[in-house]
Amino acid sequence: MPVIKSIKDIVVGQALRLAGNPRVSKLASDPRLMNAAMKALSLGGTLKSGMDRAGGLAAGVLGLATQQEVANLRATIAQLEDTVSTLEAKTAAARTLPSP
Repeated sequence: MPVIKSIKDIVVGQALRLAGNPRVSKLASDPRLMNAAMKALSLGGTLKSGMDRAGGLAAGVLGLATQQEVANLRATIAQLEDTVSTLEAKTAAARTLPSP
């Protein structure tokens, strides 16, 4: 999600800028604040996984393929194309060999 990534980039930039402030350093040593900050940073991943699950459920109900299913199908198609190419090459090589 580009919005969450841009928000995270802004927060990280501000945190780096404030890291030199002694008052901020004192606050950063408070374990309660650090736990809250870690939970806030992990919120983006939690939201994304929840949205992915909800999207997968909705896709299943509507009979649509999810992104993961499409990716799996593309990988399978690529693998099958490689297999067909290999078999075609073997068949062509077998045809060009003289019969004993």
